[in-house]
Amino acid sequence: MGIYPVRFKLLSFRSRMPRRSRLVRNYFFIFAALIGGGMVTSGLLEIYFRYYENQEQIAVTQGEAAKAAVTKIAQYILEIEAQMKSATLSQVVAVNGLSPEYRFELSKLLYVAPAITDVAAVDGQGTARLQVSRFRATEPSENADYSKSPAFLQSQQGVTFFGRVYFVRDSEPYLTMAVPIERFPGSIIGVLVAEVNLRYIWEIVRDIRVGKAGYAYIVARSGDIIAHPDIGLVLSRRKADHLEQVKAALRPAPVIQKPESMVTSSLSGEKVLSSYAFLPGLDWAVVVEQPLGEAYERLYASLLRTSTLVLLGLGMALLAAAYVARRVVRPLHTLQRGVERIGKGDLDFRLQIATGDEIQTLAEEFNKMAAALRDAYANLEDKVRERTQELMIANERLKELDKMKSLFLSNVSHELKTPLTAIGGLVDNMIDGLIGPLNGKQTRYMTGIKDSTERLARLIRDLLDLSVIETGKSELKPARFSLSSLIHEVVETLKPLAVEKGISVETARTNGDTTAWADRDKITQVLTNLIVNAVKFSPAGGSLTLSMAPANDGGLLEVSISDTGPGIPPAEVERIFHEFYQISQPGREKTMGVGLGLAISKKLVEMHGGTIRVESVPGEGSTFFFTLPAWQPRTNSSLPS
Repeated sequence: MGIYPVRFKLLSFRSRMPRRSRLVRNYFFIFAALIGGGMVTSGLLEIYFRYYENQEQIAVTQGEAAKAAVTKIAQYILEIEAQMKSATLSQVVAVNGLSPEYRFELSKLLYVAPAITDVAAVDGQGTARLQVSRFRATEPSENADYSKSPAFLQSQQGVTFFGRVYFVRDSEPYLTMAVPIERFPGSIIGVLVAEVNLRYIWEIVRDIRVGKAGYAYIVARSGDIIAHPDIGLVLSRRKADHLEQVKAALRPAPVIQKPESMVTSSLSGEKVLSSYAFLPGLDWAVVVEQPLGEAYERLYASLLRTSTLVLLGLGMALLAAAYVARRVVRPLHTLQRGVERIGKGDLDFRLQIATGDEIQTLAEEFNKMAAALRDAYANLEDKVRERTQELMIANERLKELDKMKSLFLSNVSHELKTPLTAIGGLVDNMIDGLIGPLNGKQTRYMTGIKDSTERLARLIRDLLDLSVIETGKSELKPARFSLSSLIHEVVETLKPLAVEKGISVETARTNGDTTAWADRDKITQVLTNLIVNAVKFSPAGGSLTLSMAPANDGGLLEVSISDTGPGIPPAEVERIFHEFYQISQPGREKTMGVGLGLAISKKLVEMHGGTIRVESVPGEGSTFFFTLPAWQPRTNSSLPS
């Protein structure tokens, strides 16, 4: 069949299509309904979700500002508390108690803590022995009675006291703080009471900005404004307890775990978006406010843009529907006849359509498909073989990708340190009571989370340390130091771990020069790994002995660590320094860890040019030895002493 007969038949077929215009009209309405309806629906959904997402984002932004303000204020108060506690750790207190010499420490406290205006050292009976004032021309009278003061009574229990806010001269806010004075841990001999001027918190609040006109302020439980960008509100004792946001923030027994937001009125009656957060330890609330028009300015602009785009898209969709409907209908019959011919097995049939657009391309692809089908029937076996080969190549590629995936998962372990550190910090804060007191069950659970986090952190740290060492990225920073002093420091640090199991730790007397030339931090890691292993494998009531002496080889120092553990079987002595190897001990519970401590220690010692070995008798214990370079004055004479 030639071109002309096909065109003739098409024309004759079209002459028998009296309802073609109705088909065009139907296509137009279908396209308009599908495309336009879809765009309108998606646009409305976009407007809906964008409204609530932006509203939530605005609330989150304000909540973060309130949370940041809470954090800064808490840090400020905790810094003052730390400075007061530092003043109680004076050597004068440890030797002479609250003697007149302690007045110097109180004066120094006023110097380092500008917010403190008056400070008094109160003895265990509640009598002020020493008092120092920043602004008074004469020293305040001493022997004042604090025995019934809440600050004295609470601090006597070993707990820091934070009093309620009061105003001096009816304008400046103050806070009473008190910390226990201990001659030594657990022995409270008095209380350090300080009067803190809260006007410095104004600088923190002044710098908190949300948008162009947003601001923050602090309200006490009494409703008094403690700090506000407009300092006049503080000096005039302006109350804010009638505001809804303040009532919500200071409601009795607050259980707010995160900042909350609401639309309400400000002190001036302006509509604002307000967020607030509570400081349970101080009984304060931080309130962040932003004019409602400014807070929702971007949201309204976003909604306007989205609505405009939806309307424009709808108009374009209607035009496109009309054009596509008329463009598509005409060659549809030709395509239909071609499909019917191919379906009947006429693989030699070809379409002749010259519209110059995608439909012509579709017809050409249709012709290629028909030719491909004809070839496929003739060469089906060859095609199957080719596809099989392609599948094999693809399978090999998948294996390569699997190896890349394994490498990727290994690298991901580097990124686990940051969230683990954050989790550890948050758990410590919760255990320390920064978010409020925990009951016994919560404390046990939080302690379990902390232990598991620390264990996982140790495992990841060992993996990363080993990776850094093996890739050659670990650099030594040698310096001269006393090896005996380092051993003493590490032993003192790890002694609580041994005492917990009832294991005694002894350090043998050292004769001769113990000055080493090595990287002090890395040798600390080696000592820590070996001592922790010795404690881990020693039974309760056992003992550890550390000694050090010049090695037989000149220029080296040798350290030995002996334990009374179960010992190491001879067949495993050479393998305990291999990576991920753990000693098999029938009848004993598997120890925690992944078997990297000894491998890392061996590599660190060898990086210094030393050696590490073990001598062990099953049932009697083990002794680990390692050597380090000793300080050679003549060799290192150009280095500073």
